[in-house]
Amino acid sequence: MMTEEIVRVLWSVTFILGYGGVVRCRGGAGLYPGPYFPNSQPRNVTVHQDTTAYLTCTVMQLGDKAVSWVRHGDADILTVGPYTFVRDERLTVHHAPDTHTWTLVIRFVQERDAGTYECQVSTEPKMALLVYLNVIVPQVEVVGAEDKYVQLGSTARLQCKVSSMVQLPDYIFWYHREHRLLDMDHGRINISQARRGGEGSEMSVTSTLTITDARVTDAGNYTCLPSNLHPATARLHVITDEHPEAMHTGTGVVVVVGPSLLLMVTTLLMWLWLSLLVFLPSPLIFI
Repeated sequence: MMTEEIVRVLWSVTFILGYGGVVRCRGGAGLYPGPYFPNSQPRNVTVHQDTTAYLTCTVMQLGDKAVSWVRHGDADILTVGPYTFVRDERLTVHHAPDTHTWTLVIRFVQERDAGTYECQVSTEPKMALLVYLNVIVPQVEVVGAEDKYVQLGSTARLQCKVSSMVQLPDYIFWYHREHRLLDMDHGRINISQARRGGEGSEMSVTSTLTITDARVTDAGNYTCLPSNLHPATARLHVITDEHPEAMHTGTGVVVVVGPSLLLMVTTLLMWLWLSLLVFLPSPLIFI
């Protein structure tokens, strides 16, 4: 039977040999005399692009040792203790007094920031905790063609789909000519929202803007803006009853479409062709 001393030694520390002389250590308070990483730490962090990433590293019994953050792969030293060693102003390190956690903060995260980061402790050999940062780029789009067409007095529907998300947006706002739209005008304008899919990057949410009894003043740009994400825009054109061959673009300009436009283009091309025939020199004939 194992003695109490042998059991205590077996549970005191677990060494996992890594690369380049780096050792990852685990242990419990009072069982290992030096620094160690607690087991319950996040090793994978997933964020949206353009948001802020927080990579945490908790080190117990640090003593007089220093904590550093290193970008794995290119071995760039990002921070040492409370100091930042890169010119990228998006990166900072946060450590509250009397705490054991050192947090690497990356603001306005980009796809290029994705990868593995090392939290190192200046022991000999060095201890390292690996944290992987995954950056997701949400997709925001107005479904279908960028230009939408509706007959005067008919119903127009614009759908804004947001996909590839870590979490659902807090809101999705619609704007018409920079003015935010609400459910108003006796129900003529309605905004609804539906979620599809599972969790994480597999889910999506669609916001539908419905405009009944379309008017000339409804023409123009419509922008869909989810919280903390980039916008998507579409243009609505209203075709008027009194001018079947014209449509309103929302800019105050009536654009001619249909047979009249085709006739104008054909006439112009014919005129250009005849002009070339008149001004081109006659071919020379050699005998």
